[in-house]
Amino acid sequence: MRLDILFVADVRFEGGTSTALAVEIRAAARAGLKTGLLAVKGPLLGHPYPMHPDLRALVYSGATERIDPDTKVDADLVLLHHPTIMSNRFTRRTGIQAERLVMVLHHPMVDRVGKLQYDLQRVISNCHWAFGVKVWLAPVSAIVRDALPRRLPASAELLPENWTNLIDLDDWPRRPDGPPHIPVVIGRHARPDKLKWPSSSTDALRIYPADSARYSIRILGGGSFLQELYGPLPANWEILPFAWTGIPRFLQGLDFYVYYHSDSWSEAFGRTILEALAVGLVTILPAHFQPLFGDAAVYAAPSDVERIIGRFITDDEAYAQQSALASDFVARHHSAQLFPQRLQRLFGIPRPRDSTAVRASMIQPLPIRRVLFTSTNGIGMGHLAQQVAVAQRLPQGLKPVFATMSYAMKIATDEGYHAHFLTYHSGIDAAPEDWNDVLAEELFDLISHLRPAVFAYDATAVFEGVVAALAMDPNLFSIWVRRPMWRESHRPFLEMADAFDAVIEPGELADEFDHGPTKEMRDKVLLVPPVLHLGPNERLERTAARLFLDVPEGMTVVALQLGSGSNFDMRSVRNSVLKALLDRPDTLVLDIRSPIRANFELDEPISPRHRIVELFPSFRYSRAFDAAVVAPGYNTFHENILGAVPTLFVPNEAEEMDLQLNRARWAELGGFGLLMRRDHDLPHVGSFIERLLDPAERDSMAARCGTIFWTNGADEIADYIEDHARIVRTDWSVARVPDV
Repeated sequence: MRLDILFVADVRFEGGTSTALAVEIRAAARAGLKTGLLAVKGPLLGHPYPMHPDLRALVYSGATERIDPDTKVDADLVLLHHPTIMSNRFTRRTGIQAERLVMVLHHPMVDRVGKLQYDLQRVISNCHWAFGVKVWLAPVSAIVRDALPRRLPASAELLPENWTNLIDLDDWPRRPDGPPHIPVVIGRHARPDKLKWPSSSTDALRIYPADSARYSIRILGGGSFLQELYGPLPANWEILPFAWTGIPRFLQGLDFYVYYHSDSWSEAFGRTILEALAVGLVTILPAHFQPLFGDAAVYAAPSDVERIIGRFITDDEAYAQQSALASDFVARHHSAQLFPQRLQRLFGIPRPRDSTAVRASMIQPLPIRRVLFTSTNGIGMGHLAQQVAVAQRLPQGLKPVFATMSYAMKIATDEGYHAHFLTYHSGIDAAPEDWNDVLAEELFDLISHLRPAVFAYDATAVFEGVVAALAMDPNLFSIWVRRPMWRESHRPFLEMADAFDAVIEPGELADEFDHGPTKEMRDKVLLVPPVLHLGPNERLERTAARLFLDVPEGMTVVALQLGSGSNFDMRSVRNSVLKALLDRPDTLVLDIRSPIRANFELDEPISPRHRIVELFPSFRYSRAFDAAVVAPGYNTFHENILGAVPTLFVPNEAEEMDLQLNRARWAELGGFGLLMRRDHDLPHVGSFIERLLDPAERDSMAARCGTIFWTNGADEIADYIEDHARIVRTDWSVARVPDV
């Protein structure tokens, strides 16, 4: 494959690095250049961030091509964004041949307190090792350039001009003309990091005054760290969470953009400042930004900020003039339209004559990569069903393979996936220590044979055998998907998180009722929305579902699904619920049994209106249900709530289970469902059923459920797997790989 430009970057960066990269990719595409994007997992980010949404959108739209490390690429120019991604060598060979290599330095080598941020000699050496050509250094600003040593490492040379950030002006419409509001709206936005804020509370309150009669302070990208820095925050500070979208609208609602940071932080460029200037905001900054933004901004000590704001408030002409200076400066020096000129000026890369032909020839098939989905047994099918949901959403080119301890393995093979059964020690009366040794060998053999790009593990318990198998292949990217609502007894498994490269936690509608140990680890995991095997809109319509289930006209259908009974005897509940339901002559009960239930003795229906069925996935047919009585396991709970099925929840309260009772309480108190406990409410089953089947009660529950906004977390997990199936790793040193 021949490329004009190959972009190489850690695509997980949240802030200016990814935003600047996205602008360059978009500008190159508009110029008709053929580009690709190679993702690197660098050492700087420990949190399992997903790919930046702007970069994902460009890949999906075809503006650039996702590059697999094994793809043979000849590139006129390789642009590496951010020096830290080359702090270690690539842990694998790539098929990239580069004519020219540019390392864009998005950060100073030394910060304001003299601390070394990256080893330039090592970065250059690793670049040369990976690509075999001279490295051109491209600092994003004079601040970064001035921090470089006078004598550069061998094989490195400095570009004659700075690689300043660019911006798409169409994405940043100007603030409406007119004087400031009363009270004056002062704002700022940045990723949530205490280094992005003034070091002292005294300076912070001078810069963002607490006088609510005169000022309204709007902060996009705040968090609990602000209270840790400054104590109780002023009432006029409106704190909004960090977001990738909606920033132009946020900026257009401000009168002044005021940005100061920690004394120990070196802002290499100030992407957020550039965005504020682009919309024409009067921007106030510390003096060290003046070489970057000139007369586009106003510069002041913290103690002078209020005085300067006061001057502009009383002089509408000066305010309008400064606003115009800001937006004009960005148009002249930082417009994305300048990118092709930069490439031509520095590297002689011209715009292709026939850009349409170039774009049409871009997309090429990627090499097949395997994803090994591994799950424990549990007492249900939740872990495996969740993995099938993710596997179904993987793109062509990624091949799912399953290794599971679940007796419901058939649900994977029925979808056409290859599956391998792993025995569980209690099922074969094996000693756990011996079994873990065998499990490690079995998983390692699978990994060695399949050579998966990603190992995706779904379970609460993490076994030593899994950890041992992963340790034998440190370059295999591993993910642990663990659901919330843990009991305290599960806490020891949290120590196993370090065995995985990433931990993903599917969301929980009843999150505010979750006080388990995983709640303490939220800052170290990727949180995604609740995961469903099928979305509510993927179900059969009511008429089709009732036809499939052969429901007679006029019957009220109630689904009864109380789990396998393997660890919590629900027979008394089932019998009482059945009697109460069948006492109503218009009721048909679908008694849905698990294919991995403990007791496989044949049951006989106790009435013509009692049907015993194995139905998977039962949610596909749930529009046929008028109501349901179920155990609130993760999958069933979220299906019934999000599918707006009026439900009586009967929690499985076994000690090894998650906190089903908390889920059911959340539903009961919020009006989303009803709660009945086996050991507390059995004598009152009749009244619970009467309430469940009351039309007004059912309508109320369904209406409340219908107000919940939801997107499927399975899509985000699939995206995350796709991104990490085609990465080059530099987050660990291959020179120090352990002897395993």
